[in-house]
Amino acid sequence: MAVKFLKPLADASQFPAPSVTATPKFRLSDLDLAQHTQGDVRETTFTRNGRGAIGIAGTALRKENVNNVILIPAYHCPALVEPFIWLGYEIRFYPVQADLSVDIAVLEQAMAKGDITHCVVVRYFGFGQNNDEVIQFLHTQSVEIIEDCAHSLFRFVDHFADSGKRVPDVSASICSINKILPTIDGGALYLKDKYEAKLTHVGWSEEAKACAFIVGIPQMLAKVKSLVNQSKPEQVPQISDPAEEDAHLRYFQPIDLASASYRHTKTIFCHSNLKHIRKQRRENFEFIVKNIDNPEVGNALFKQLNDEDIPYVIPFLLQDEKYFFDLRKKGIQILRWEEVAISDCNISQDYRSRLIQVPCHQQLSNRQLNFIVDTFNQLRP
Repeated sequence: MAVKFLKPLADASQFPAPSVTATPKFRLSDLDLAQHTQGDVRETTFTRNGRGAIGIAGTALRKENVNNVILIPAYHCPALVEPFIWLGYEIRFYPVQADLSVDIAVLEQAMAKGDITHCVVVRYFGFGQNNDEVIQFLHTQSVEIIEDCAHSLFRFVDHFADSGKRVPDVSASICSINKILPTIDGGALYLKDKYEAKLTHVGWSEEAKACAFIVGIPQMLAKVKSLVNQSKPEQVPQISDPAEEDAHLRYFQPIDLASASYRHTKTIFCHSNLKHIRKQRRENFEFIVKNIDNPEVGNALFKQLNDEDIPYVIPFLLQDEKYFFDLRKKGIQILRWEEVAISDCNISQDYRSRLIQVPCHQQLSNRQLNFIVDTFNQLRP
């Protein structure tokens, strides 16, 4: 059965430029060139983006002379699914529960036909759910396990901790660097069985333009010279090849499979002060969740952090989707996964409109944190 994605429910053009952005911007002060990301990153492939990493993993793990059938959680961003569509996998969705955990009995039932070859496990928003138990169960099945750490850069990095050797519990793991760190691009891929992906870097002139962009030089010049209308969004340097675009896919493009990240993305990845970022994201999460008190509007999906949780955002379940528009109009760049595929999972079909992603990144100021809290608390039905 062909995968059909639901249409977006809103567009960024409907809202003013945000005063609180969803992701951090680059600051030299966040780098520490004297330190290096813990562990050995020589086993990591740095790709243009997370979907490129997924596509390379799907290519490396695809089995010959059989029908490749992959199980993917029904709650997802299309960027997770599209690479497997392009690679010709048969895609089946398995449901998630209200807390985004997985009912292993239901997953076992999905495996009962015996034709599943691959399974994706998602660490939503930097939280573990019951993923370790799911992975343990999948080890009893003859499937390739793909761990989606797009929101969980720290889980990805921690795989290399201590001995410097990857814990061999999954066939592949991916993360999206630019969801946590202030980079333009960047996916990272680990494969249990080494795969020689031949990735191409952009030219040095494009590299220089991208470096200038992340430190804000073009943006500053544009403001000073008034060359750009202030209502026009910032234009991130584009490195895709239009001739390679696949029109029926909204996010994934085949060129992603052959494109390396910017060189400076790896530098930022390796030299960011991850200890500080871990601490700050946890503190910001705890401050916001503790101080928002407006149950008529909604509640955080998770109220507490365990020792391993490093939040990408705060997943917040609204009582009514109308509050999404109210919050965006107030200038908070909240996000949501609107374009999930049609499936039998009632949770994913509901959460596309009501489960929002509230910023808690490491660069939020005290003023911004209080603004988020006050905006939520001032909403009225």
